[in-house]
Amino acid sequence: MNTELEKSNDGWRNLTRRDFMTRVAGAGALAALGGSAVVDALAQDKPAPKPPADPAGTVPNSAVMAEKVPAMQAHSDRPLTGSVPAEHHNYAVTPNDRMFIRNNMLTPEIDASAHRLAVKGLVEKELTFSIDELKKSFRVVRTQAMLECAGSGRTAFSPRPSGTPWSPTGGMGCPMWTGVRLRDVLQAAGVKPGAVHVAGQGGDFGVVATAAPVIRSIPMAKAMEEHTLLAFEMNDAPLPKVHGYPLRLVVPGWVGSASTKWLHTLTVLDAPFKGTFMDGSYRIPRHPVKPGDRLPPDAVITEAWPVKSIITHPAPNAAFRVGGSVPIEGRAWVGEGAIEKVELSFNEGVSWQRAALIPATDKYAWSVFSYKFVPKVPGYATVLARATDDKGNLQPIVSTWNPLGYFWNGIHRVGFIVEA
Repeated sequence: MNTELEKSNDGWRNLTRRDFMTRVAGAGALAALGGSAVVDALAQDKPAPKPPADPAGTVPNSAVMAEKVPAMQAHSDRPLTGSVPAEHHNYAVTPNDRMFIRNNMLTPEIDASAHRLAVKGLVEKELTFSIDELKKSFRVVRTQAMLECAGSGRTAFSPRPSGTPWSPTGGMGCPMWTGVRLRDVLQAAGVKPGAVHVAGQGGDFGVVATAAPVIRSIPMAKAMEEHTLLAFEMNDAPLPKVHGYPLRLVVPGWVGSASTKWLHTLTVLDAPFKGTFMDGSYRIPRHPVKPGDRLPPDAVITEAWPVKSIITHPAPNAAFRVGGSVPIEGRAWVGEGAIEKVELSFNEGVSWQRAALIPATDKYAWSVFSYKFVPKVPGYATVLARATDDKGNLQPIVSTWNPLGYFWNGIHRVGFIVEA
């Protein structure tokens, strides 16, 4: 079972998501920020005390944000989260400075030369690798692949679920990844019969010493898929510190929590891991529930993203001329499968036109779509985009509501101005 990993997770694995957030936010945030001093300041309508200096062994948020474009909007400070709106994703490959930020803890400062990856659990032989040993021992591969936070688009749900307030088009990216295949490493260790899941554990830690370690497991089939990587580069450079330096899992097409950052341990298990990031969060109802209802006990773990698209050009309220060309561009993707088509509407969904589609360059990369629209009358105009995958799944007008606000993939709508 998960005995070895559970030892590092004692006292947390049976908490509900609400209990976990209360413990971290209450015992952690208030204590870390000055406890009663913060409460007193708020009660007296005075500025709250400044937070303490960043803990030793961490990268300051200011250093992280300095590497991002000004359009990167921070959604929370501890943990640090941030994203750019859709119009800043108008690139074939997501640049590092536009890749979304999603920490569960603090950003650790890690010495790559001393970093080691341990492989253990249901394996014939336990292994340990340095980053250089991984590069020398296994074939290095490069692929473009989507990563998207499960809560991407959360603010579009009504009623709005609690959690990071991702915008309807924030919390995703499609950079280039370089690393070694997870399956090659597992095969070198020799996976024993009965292996069901592989758990990744990261080296990040929280302000509160008792915070649950970040551990997430994935099914063996996904672990052995050739595009699932142990990555050490992003866009042909070492991973940025906030994106997992010096080593991370990349589980393409699936929710970002599956792609453990600052990876130091892989454990092969005979069952899915039991812990905060598997059972207390990142779960959706097995069947639709009434908006506002609680998460049912038979909820299932989030895995592959449903079909989705965003309009990356024009930007909201951009101005164009009657009779001139309005170039429409966007991105479409699906967690498992391929994009079959993207359609656009310029009359609020009354009719749809098929956009030109450039297929994904790699299995888990997004596809680029485009269309030339020529407005005939002045005024306020809109464009809607919807994608369909190769299984016939059509992007919905509004996503199915769920208590934790995951998997928003509703139709994106952008308005622009047509001047006479």
